[in-house]
Amino acid sequence: MGEPQRVLVVGGGIGGLAVARALQRRGIQPEVVERAAAWSQPGAGVYLPANSVRALSALGLQAALLDRACEITRTRFLDHRGRLLAEVDLPAFWGATGPCLAISRRDLHELLRGSIAVRLGRTVTALEVDGPLVHTAFDDGATGDYDLVVGADGLRSWVRTVVFAGTTPRFLGMVGWRFLVDGFPEVAGWTARLAPGKAFFTLPLGGGRIYCFAGVDAPAATDPSGGDPARLAELFGEFAEPVPTIVSKFLVSGEQPYFSAFEEVVQRPWVRGRVVLVGDAAHAMSPNMAQGAGMAAEDALVLAETVAADRPLAQFEARRRPRVEFVQTQTHRRDRTRNLPPILRNATLRLAGQRLYRSNYKALLSQP
Repeated sequence: MGEPQRVLVVGGGIGGLAVARALQRRGIQPEVVERAAAWSQPGAGVYLPANSVRALSALGLQAALLDRACEITRTRFLDHRGRLLAEVDLPAFWGATGPCLAISRRDLHELLRGSIAVRLGRTVTALEVDGPLVHTAFDDGATGDYDLVVGADGLRSWVRTVVFAGTTPRFLGMVGWRFLVDGFPEVAGWTARLAPGKAFFTLPLGGGRIYCFAGVDAPAATDPSGGDPARLAELFGEFAEPVPTIVSKFLVSGEQPYFSAFEEVVQRPWVRGRVVLVGDAAHAMSPNMAQGAGMAAEDALVLAETVAADRPLAQFEARRRPRVEFVQTQTHRRDRTRNLPPILRNATLRLAGQRLYRSNYKALLSQP
């Protein structure tokens, strides 16, 4: 392909910024465009298993991450009454791979953004692959020719739809609400509380602030609360403390939770000519393994290495696809375990919870 002199990254989220940083570290200065007119990160946190921290560290963020993030040393699964089902010692499992961290989505985005120049409020309206170039048009009437275009524009990727006639996201049967709440210094570790058809996750971000996800099984990707946050108290009132207190304190704050559905993207191919998809645009997945940010950061590192070494873009996909497909398969297995009848699910987690965790994550101990 020859080393690209002009690279366009479409999307200024975690995946797009990770690609921009990875390319910069290889001496390539990309252009980044983002359709949003201003930065606006929902009230949410991000759990970063150690492989994700390793990838972000390779992007030059290790010291900043350790400064802003909260280290997570254990994962726990409880039933909705608070009884322990399984617990995993994270440092013992991940070892030299590194720590597992939790950070607010806003902080992670700021760290990735750094000094990267992003054109906000700019939308790509046309892409035409023509031999070694991609002819591009923007909504402000400007045009440009690029040696490489990276589609990092998320779950509902415009690039995937237009260039690849790509797949649409598939609903995975769960919806939920994300929010941050302060005043809970006693909450430690990544903790999932499981009830039939429901789950409540808590993750400490440091200083008593916690990130919460409240999820319910649903037949469609619509908000069963009708947009009324007060319904959360009803939906999760059967859970043991501290869940009712957490929900009550959040409702008193008067803030709106961020609603979303669990969806995945299984796209083939990721490369067409001089256009390549990364992150959620290529392979969105259930968040139950917390690998969205990590897979995007690993994509960025491998793509930048491929481009800088003047190798065919197809090699990027060939190297990344097995690892991504492994993670997507594990998320399906975790969902099946969560959806077992409660008696069977609880027995499975008590007897084999640690072994299941190791099988889910063992392949990610290796470098991407």
